[in-house]
Amino acid sequence: MIEPAPRREPGTVTPLTRFVTRHPVGAFSVTAFGLGWPLLLVRSTTSFASTAVGLAFTWGALLGSALAVTWVCGGAPAVRGLLARLVQWRFGLGRWAYVVLALPALTVATAALSGTLVLPSGGWAALVAGYLLQTFVYGAAEVNVAEEGAWSGLVQTRLAERHGVLGGALRTAPLFVAMHVPLRFTPGWTWGEVGIGLAVLAVVAPFFRYLLGETLQATGGSVLAAGVLHAAFNASGQLGFPGGWQFLPALVVLAVGVGLLQRLRGPHPHDAGGPEPETAVSVPGEPVLELRDGDGDDEH
Repeated sequence: MIEPAPRREPGTVTPLTRFVTRHPVGAFSVTAFGLGWPLLLVRSTTSFASTAVGLAFTWGALLGSALAVTWVCGGAPAVRGLLARLVQWRFGLGRWAYVVLALPALTVATAALSGTLVLPSGGWAALVAGYLLQTFVYGAAEVNVAEEGAWSGLVQTRLAERHGVLGGALRTAPLFVAMHVPLRFTPGWTWGEVGIGLAVLAVVAPFFRYLLGETLQATGGSVLAAGVLHAAFNASGQLGFPGGWQFLPALVVLAVGVGLLQRLRGPHPHDAGGPEPETAVSVPGEPVLELRDGDGDDEH
């Protein structure tokens, strides 16, 4: 366990720092939504520097807000601890295989069962190459690791500490959905399309956040693992199958299967293909965050 950072001197505690330390998820939400929604509206409704605006949203509004809250709560050691989790790659090969391959494999299976398995002109090689490029380059490296630095590294870790893996996922999902609202207002949008898109996201988000929370638990808090899994989910939706819906039931099936397996194995399962997972995340300056499977105390 990393030694806690020194406590702040009483004279340096302000009402703002007191609010942030007592309500880190709330403080993150204020800054992340305040900065993030305008950036996403610019990105979705205009063609102005879409890549730069997207990076400003992910690395600035989301990860920047998470780092700011982390610094207020625990100082520089806490920030270093969170950043270290963004590159935490040492976990079992079985878990790596699961993170990278489970969702696309189930997506392909769903396409095959539904009769929508249509390969690109380059065949399987082109399909696999495109998936890996979307997952690791355009996904994890550019966007999703930083994005999960906020959602998994701060929000879901904090909520799981009090409410368990499932409880943390269910409480993170509404914030995650709300952040994506501006992305529904693309050129030519209609209220019906916006409503359907948000309804679908609201249904799948708890399953998605549960998979990420379970991966955090199994890897000792690796934000890198969560970010790659997030990227794998997005890339599975871009495999080019007709309708582009096959990755959604694949996500639900995987989440339900993982949940049932967790129940059968017990509260602290061994990670397939690797060492026993760590179920506590040490955050400098804070108590050890136990990522429990059951419900914890009510948030206060």
